[in-house]
Amino acid sequence: MDIKKVKDFWEQHLCNEFYTTKQRGDKDYFADIEKKRYFYHYHLRELFEYFKRNPEKFKDKSMLEIGCGMGMDSVQLYNCGFKLTSIDITEIAIKIAKQRAKKENLKINFMLGNAEELEFKNEQFDFVWSNGVLHHTPRIKQAVDEVYRVLKKGGTAYIMLYAKYSLVNFVHKLFNIPYEMPKDMKDHCPVVYTFSKKEIRGLFSRFNVVRASKEYPFTYGFRHISMVCPLFLKKWIGKVIGWHYMIKVIK
Repeated sequence: MDIKKVKDFWEQHLCNEFYTTKQRGDKDYFADIEKKRYFYHYHLRELFEYFKRNPEKFKDKSMLEIGCGMGMDSVQLYNCGFKLTSIDITEIAIKIAKQRAKKENLKINFMLGNAEELEFKNEQFDFVWSNGVLHHTPRIKQAVDEVYRVLKKGGTAYIMLYAKYSLVNFVHKLFNIPYEMPKDMKDHCPVVYTFSKKEIRGLFSRFNVVRASKEYPFTYGFRHISMVCPLFLKKWIGKVIGWHYMIKVIK
């Protein structure tokens, strides 16, 4: 699969925009997306709070974000105190992210970049963040090797990949319905990898520490269930059949 096809898809399907009906540039455009995104992605909200509670570990540390999209997580990570460089393969996402950063005076270095060929020095970053991105790149092993290369010795990467044995993937396969909310089955990224925990350990075998736990049992397509399901129950279900493998690796 040519990565250009992946790029072309995301140029036409700006990630996270399905959360809102507001137009780009509207006053509440980003606020509407953030409110919904972090309600459903409770695990991200909790991780950001952990970063904020431990400034001695994270504040002013260099972080590379791979696949920032329009910069939703970027703003959260910046507010956690990281010195942030955020890359994305799509021009439209970087354009929108830069416009917001300028308007809100956010000192985030947004730039175009390809996860498979990072244009950074060896061991340049203390941390790497990539949430739901690498499973959409054709040469994912090469992308993981690039994460290893740019991460400092002893540095940590936080990466999310889709879980093979999950409720969302089961429903997708059994009933032939979309992962999220596209109009039809063909209207999703042309590259979608899913992983078992064993496969994740193999993929990140170069790292010294590999930890992976499932979260997020329901996608936005299941939002009517998620809205009424108590958080403690979502967490419990997520640990068993969650869609997202939250991976923490140390070089």
